Amino acid sequence: MFQTIERIQEEINSIKKITLDEIKGKKALIIVDMVKGFYNIGPLASSRVSKVINPISILANKFENDEKIFFIDSHTKNSVEFKSYPIHCVKESVEEELIDEIKVISKLTKSKIIKKNSINGFHSIEFKNWLENNMDIDTFVITGVCTDICVETFALTLSTYFHELNVEKNIIVPMNMVETYDFGNHNGDLMNLITFFKLKSNGIKVVKSI
Repeated sequence: MFQTIERIQEEINSIKKITLDEIKGKKALIIVDMVKGFYNIGPLASSRVSKVINPISILANKFENDEKIFFIDSHTKNSVEFKSYPIHCVKESVEEELIDEIKVISKLTKSKIIKKNSINGFHSIEFKNWLENNMDIDTFVITGVCTDICVETFALTLSTYFHELNVEKNIIVPMNMVETYDFGNHNGDLMNLITFFKLKSNGIKVVKSI
């Protein structure tokens, strides 16, 4: 098993960066759960998130004239998800607020904030309505947290949705713009590694950076 992990590490380490000019056609930037409840306030906060704030902000400004979705984790007090995770990001709490630097870029043109009540933003009715009206987008760049939970489930669902329709789209995940947390046996570096491998194995274009 350890040899397998080493080989996966070598494969992921060999991934190259791309430039924005390499992304052709109409594009959209998806920013997942960059909220205070996963950064600096509450039981699921992680300081690891600080590493992706600046890269996401820089990229968002380069996407100024492109569609941008900001997913916000937002739960009712009796959310069924709380049977799987600690109570977090309750509606109208500080935890569901965007991180200050991300709040700034959410004011850019063509930005849309979508609240979600599960780990998978794809299932939000508001997102489905948005997607239906934006099927001409060629490339989706997915950023945010957590790599192995909300980012992974959204990326794979989006990808398989297009596969089911037999529609070719490009889905990109920059490794320097997604992050997860450390807690107990949940080692952030390992979870990132395995998730990058899974995404890549399922046709998602994982890149070092953009």
